Amino acid sequence: MNKMWAISLIIIGLATLSLSVARHLDIELSDTVKRTICIIELIALPVLAYSTVKKIKTKGK
Repeated sequence: MNKMWAISLIIIGLATLSLSVARHLDIELSDTVKRTICIIELIALPVLAYSTVKKIKTKGK
């Protein structure tokens, strides 16, 4: 469960970082690239939420 949590957190962080760096450096990403990164984030977010809840539940036992 810790691996799933760490990987999803890293994916969300890298996706957010790539979009914000591109915006601050005025790099124009194509719409397809932006949407792909956002879809990857949207897939990783429920995985992060699920693994966080499982991590908290197992820690409480």
